[in-house]
Amino acid sequence: MSYRGIVGAAMLLGVLSDPARAQWQQDGVAVCTAASNQLTPVAVADGATGAIVAWYDYRNGTADIYAQHVLASGAMDPAWPPGGRALCLASGGQYSPVIVTDGAGGAIVVWYDDRGSSSDIYAQRVLASGVVDPGWPANGRALCAASADQVYPAIVSDGSGGAIVTWRDYRGGPDTDVYAQHVLASGVVDPSWPADGLAICTAAENQSVPTLTSDASGGALITWSDLRNGTDSDIYAQHVLASGAIDPAWPMNGLALCATDWNQSGPTIITDGSGGAIVTWYDYRSGLDADIYAQHVLGTGVVDAVWPANGRALCVAAGEQYSTMVVGDGGGGAIVAWYDYRAGEEADIYAGRVLATGAVDPAWPADGRVLCAAGGEQATPSMVAVGAGGAVVAWLDYRDGPSSDIYAQHVLASGALDPAWPPEGSALCAFSGEQYSPSLVADANEGVIASWTDFRPGVYADIYAQWASATDPAASVGAGPEPRLAIQPIRPNPAQSEASIRLELSAPSRVTVEVLDAAGRRVRTLVSGRMLEAGVHGIDWSGRDDSDAPSPGGIYWIRARTPGGAFTRKLVLLR
Repeated sequence: MSYRGIVGAAMLLGVLSDPARAQWQQDGVAVCTAASNQLTPVAVADGATGAIVAWYDYRNGTADIYAQHVLASGAMDPAWPPGGRALCLASGGQYSPVIVTDGAGGAIVVWYDDRGSSSDIYAQRVLASGVVDPGWPANGRALCAASADQVYPAIVSDGSGGAIVTWRDYRGGPDTDVYAQHVLASGVVDPSWPADGLAICTAAENQSVPTLTSDASGGALITWSDLRNGTDSDIYAQHVLASGAIDPAWPMNGLALCATDWNQSGPTIITDGSGGAIVTWYDYRSGLDADIYAQHVLGTGVVDAVWPANGRALCVAAGEQYSTMVVGDGGGGAIVAWYDYRAGEEADIYAGRVLATGAVDPAWPADGRVLCAAGGEQATPSMVAVGAGGAVVAWLDYRDGPSSDIYAQHVLASGALDPAWPPEGSALCAFSGEQYSPSLVADANEGVIASWTDFRPGVYADIYAQWASATDPAASVGAGPEPRLAIQPIRPNPAQSEASIRLELSAPSRVTVEVLDAAGRRVRTLVSGRMLEAGVHGIDWSGRDDSDAPSPGGIYWIRARTPGGAFTRKLVLLR
């Protein structure tokens, strides 16, 4: 099997609108093109037809947390700062953000944080206005600052503007446990919950990759992969009440959903709408290759007796199946997506449906519906529910060469592919360079907003987003073509002192041009938000920084940015 790494490239391609496609504009809109890397966006609907996107960001040298509001038009909310609102600028690094709506057009973002001697869990609330909630501490509220590391949070709304967060926790020694905490909309950690979090599972050996869903009563159902029974991992779940207590009807340290032979890993979970949940995972019980299974746990703390013990097999095809995503089907069942190696060394995208009865929907093909079997590899699906029980699935796609693009497909509740969509999926972004880590949210009009990490400028990553209609693929929104942007080859290169830069614009636009060092730090701003006409513009760099001191010899990047995108060229300075 193959799974290609990140390869940056800098090539000239325009970002133009195409009214025949259900998108803001071809290849997406730029959410953030600040200096250095912006990585792994997560998003939540804003309650209307836009989205709030959060990511971790190296523009200041170490990883910080930023967010931006993308409007229904594809424009960035002018009330928010260009380049995004800083949610945390604390020392150390902040990583792996997760996000949930606050129910009022804003969002709560949670991450793990290295400002102290070990990793802790922090949260921040950004209002719909683009302002960090003044009732919350600057740089975030500590949800857990216990000894040792707390990492990889997951989050769900509490239904009242706050959030329940779970994470992997090392405070008990070399093996990790599962903890959770409740933060209120006010920014206060719920005083009825234990300080530094409630122990969800502290059984022997490792408990890992916890995730959760709402119980519809202010609490949450949490699932994880568990090694307590030996060298093979199993799937467990637990119910935490809104009060901060473990549901006494459930076993201490969790209920086993699957404890059969070999490894069961990577659980995902979705509410069943009745206080219970459906949990999916990939499963090695058949031998060397992983398959896809699911189980239904009731709110009473027992496994649904009409489902098979140790789970319902959704896919036992040849080859390996990995990385499940799950959404509700609107009827107490679920649609599950995964990437699948049944056809050989390059993965494809599949989905299946399990009914509330525990049966695999007989209208769907056995072992799942193929959503994309194009050439090259398709991997790491993201999924949202849309319409009457269907779903849109997005993935990273290598069909066009060594760099990955972002594609999506609409599968109906019937198991059929939406005939209005291309048979192998619709390209949300096929720009040059690498695009990866797609994240999807549904808007209020049966559309979806995808955000991703994008290496189109070259060596550093930015955040881009795209909208697609699930019901009318001929629909298109947006303000029309964005200017085509390029930097011609720099002369001379290498340069000993002064370098001449020629910037091309196909239409008038506001432009910023900066010099970055090899680490992505800003050295000098050559043009700052100036409105330039269409044509070629000459700009010189004297080889000096913003303080007019000579810059040392080495590799530099000349980066031009417009509201619609960015372009970067490499320059070598000799001293």
